Amino acid sequence: MRRIILRTLVLSACIVAMNCGKSNPTSPDASTPAPGGGGSGGTGGTGATAITTDDTFSDSDWDDEVQTFGAGGTGGGGHLSFNGQAGAGPSYRQITITVNNAGSGSAAQVAVFAIKRGAVYFPPSDGAIFSIGYSESSINQSSGNGQYSAPAIRQNGKLYTLVPGGKAFSTPEPTWTDHSLTGLTQNDFRTIASAADHPDFSASGGRIEVGFMRLYTVQAGGNGGTVKGGIDNYRLTLFR
Repeated sequence: MRRIILRTLVLSACIVAMNCGKSNPTSPDASTPAPGGGGSGGTGGTGATAITTDDTFSDSDWDDEVQTFGAGGTGGGGHLSFNGQAGAGPSYRQITITVNNAGSGSAAQVAVFAIKRGAVYFPPSDGAIFSIGYSESSINQSSGNGQYSAPAIRQNGKLYTLVPGGKAFSTPEPTWTDHSLTGLTQNDFRTIASAADHPDFSASGGRIEVGFMRLYTVQAGGNGGTVKGGIDNYRLTLFR
């Protein structure tokens, strides 16, 4: 497994920061996005980046927030050590989602948002975000097609992500598999409840926290169940 040095982007108060005052918040890193499908292409902007990564997934570094729809269910994540799968690192994060039986008139859905503590970006001082690149390694630890996965951000108390049919990707593989997305803009991100509710990546936008989302849905009339999936080699890049 390619080891990635953990580097959290923290851009506030000049405490544990990549940016103080008007300095470049990115150091900068190279502006070439990760390879892979998805997104609208290109980096644009200034060519500078701010990056957060994690291949350890300590529980002290992540907060989970669960959203349920329809018949609902439960979900959450936790740190696990190497489980013998080829390509897995010494530790990763496992997401477990249990969805209730869906009624005849509506689906049952559970989304687990994992937000990385201290990974914060301030557009008014750090600059507008032109696009986002994202990559992870994932594994399906249950039967079926696994969970949907996507990058996630929190802004002004709202959780934004990608949805199935809108660039969220499935994770059906029973062995560790790399996934990546490039060129994601604010219009690709939405709340799960509303396709019209997008974050603000402009220089006047509010503080942004970053993480990822895992989603499982049972269609109307379907039986509920529990699915488990692992995530490793998390990397989210903000292109300015």
